[in-house]
Amino acid sequence: MKKVLMLLCALVSLFFIKASANDSCKILFNKQAIFNGEVEHEASVASIKKRQFTKRDCITIVYNSEHVNRGWERTFYINAAEERNLKTLTLSKQSGSVSVRASALNEIKKKNQPVFIYTTSLPTDKAMAARIRIRRMYICKIDWN
Repeated sequence: MKKVLMLLCALVSLFFIKASANDSCKILFNKQAIFNGEVEHEASVASIKKRQFTKRDCITIVYNSEHVNRGWERTFYINAAEERNLKTLTLSKQSGSVSVRASALNEIKKKNQPVFIYTTSLPTDKAMAARIRIRRMYICKIDWN
């Protein structure tokens, strides 16, 4: 009886440990980390110095997912404050990195408005994707210094 109870406690604790873990994301500006943290934290904010972007300036999103689902793709949305989409980036798997030229944010930077980064995950099979409810997950907000 003791062995069964101990095994049950071990399984329950393993379930809670696994359930509490989250995906993580790192955002780089010219290979310098401006954000590194878990996804879905409302207080997640990154800062970029307000200066003129050059053609070589690049923003890279590195996403690490705990769940590896084959046949699923991840999409990143870079939005303005009024929910207008500035750029959409698609990754053919759950974890990995995508890059975008920083010059795509020049218009928003001139208005001194924040930029929001979100992500979604969908299966590549169209029939299966039609049956799934899409939930957009917040990564972070970019403010200008």
